[in-house]
Amino acid sequence: MYQLKPTSYFLILLIFFLSSKQSAVAQHDADSLTNILLTFNLKDNFKIVNTAFNDSSLSFFHKTEPIYNKSILPADLGNIGSAYISEIFFKRPDFYNRQFSFNFPYYTYLKNSENVIYYNTRRPYTSIMHTMSSKVLDLQTIDFIHTQNINPDWNFGIRYNFSSSLGQYLSEKKGINSVGITTNYTKNKYSLYASYIFNKFNLENSGGYNDSLGFDVKVPEPFLKNSNTILYNQEISVTQKYNFGKFKNLSYRDTIIKVPEPKISLSHNLLLSRRYRLYEDKKGENENANTFYLYNYYQNSFSYDSVAVQSLSNKIRLGSEDVFEQKNKFGFSLILDNNWYKLYNFKDYIFLQNTTVFIENQIKGNVYTINNKYINVNLSGNYYFSGYRKNDFRVSTNFSEKLFNNKYSSVIRLNAGYTEMKPDYFENTLYSNHYIWENDFLPVKRIEGAFSYEMDKIALNFRLNSAIIKNYIYYDISSSPAQYDSSITIISASIEKKIKLKRIIFENKIVWQQSSNDNIISLPEIAAYHSTYFILHYQNSLLIHLGYDIYYSTSYKAYNYNPAAGQFYFINNTKKLAGNYPYITIFANLKIKKNVLLFFKFSNMLSLLQNDVLPFYVNHYPTKGLMFKFGVKWTFKN
Repeated sequence: MYQLKPTSYFLILLIFFLSSKQSAVAQHDADSLTNILLTFNLKDNFKIVNTAFNDSSLSFFHKTEPIYNKSILPADLGNIGSAYISEIFFKRPDFYNRQFSFNFPYYTYLKNSENVIYYNTRRPYTSIMHTMSSKVLDLQTIDFIHTQNINPDWNFGIRYNFSSSLGQYLSEKKGINSVGITTNYTKNKYSLYASYIFNKFNLENSGGYNDSLGFDVKVPEPFLKNSNTILYNQEISVTQKYNFGKFKNLSYRDTIIKVPEPKISLSHNLLLSRRYRLYEDKKGENENANTFYLYNYYQNSFSYDSVAVQSLSNKIRLGSEDVFEQKNKFGFSLILDNNWYKLYNFKDYIFLQNTTVFIENQIKGNVYTINNKYINVNLSGNYYFSGYRKNDFRVSTNFSEKLFNNKYSSVIRLNAGYTEMKPDYFENTLYSNHYIWENDFLPVKRIEGAFSYEMDKIALNFRLNSAIIKNYIYYDISSSPAQYDSSITIISASIEKKIKLKRIIFENKIVWQQSSNDNIISLPEIAAYHSTYFILHYQNSLLIHLGYDIYYSTSYKAYNYNPAAGQFYFINNTKKLAGNYPYITIFANLKIKKNVLLFFKFSNMLSLLQNDVLPFYVNHYPTKGLMFKFGVKWTFKN
């Protein structure tokens, strides 16, 4: 694998330092993208949702691992790009409308048509970020963005992400390639949004490590030595929108221009996707494979298991727009969704292909109030009226109230919802060399509620969550899906507080959670995150954040991971507990001029005192030991 040498970095940095004066002139005195670049997603492939995008922010620039931006307690397999599950229950992905359950351990890394970023920029924008670690790990990541408007109405953008790492132990090499290409066009009453998404994961599977001898880098013995997983996702999405309404005349520089005033819009989305998973193991070269697998249904010498889903979605939406909503103080949305699926599985292994084709239809509705002085209400619902998910539905409501006093304003939010959903198709039906199941699970029923109290001015956020789940689906001791037919209750309380004392910043997050049945869902009772950093300035050309992060949780029963099933599974083992370990990172983030950002960090500092015994968050998968990581990012706004 190619890796830049440190001398190359210094030469590149020198070139950019010499050109930074010219770049600063081009940017005037603005240190943000507010007037340069707009970024947004398309929720449900229709509704525009503006996204926060500040390329010049130095706060937590060193947190480049996506899983730590999603949860304060992610449990992964010890290497970047590996499967992971959040130990904060309410930070796990929404399982309603779930498709292709093999994606879920990697959902944070996946681009899709709803989270891909669209752009609109006044001048071309480019940024590139590269990170690397020590030669032993051979870890590298690249994040490249380029976007520009072809004309005032038409934009093109591309984002490419690459990450690769050998890992600290044998048989855990990971590689991810992800591309999102977007274009959007708006002229008068017509808009077009199109995207192409590509994700490919190439993952070595160790199956975990024999931890009886400790975790010295040269000692751990993987259970699997020649096993590999390929995960592939591809999407093409095209959304067209037409606004109904009159034009308004505006005067601009002695010129009268016509601006549309949309009231109602009619939209159509076409989404073509393909998802594929391949699991391969050449057991003839693997001494431990025969003891690792419980069953070999077809072959003893090798495994070559594949599943795939092709789908075509057509959605039509009728919804309110700005003029209607401002006048009537409410908005609405109605969506008709038709989905065609073709699923590939295997019976009799590679000798007889099993193909399933079905169609699903659902209707979605949403009504919401806006700009009310105090209380706003949002009601939404989904219902499948045909297909595999027939009679699945979800209803939810959200109330928000603004409170004012002489010192600060705050917002109270109350959410409630009820869901009934069938499991993913492959949780009911799967054929492979090591796992075969034909299930007929009942729909999962879930009641949820949440209360939050937010005070932005003093950076305080308090939240309560609760869920009652009946017919919960989990993976049991054999790594096969099972259903718990009684109810499980999950409750959680969290608080976040930021404190600023001149040049010292304190960030604090703490979560308390409880499961009524820790034999099925086991969670750490307390999880906490704390960060302190100092802000240093050197004239107007250098800004430094110098500090540390601490992640901690109380003890809990950890998950296991089976690469052949591609899922986390649970063993009720009270003798081996995870957690109760401070994961400490020290970092330095630097900003040079306005277009160069750097970070240096050392992770898992406590491992220096562990005498070759590292903690774990997933059984048999030790966390990374002491690791140095360096990254640099350049931005160009021409």
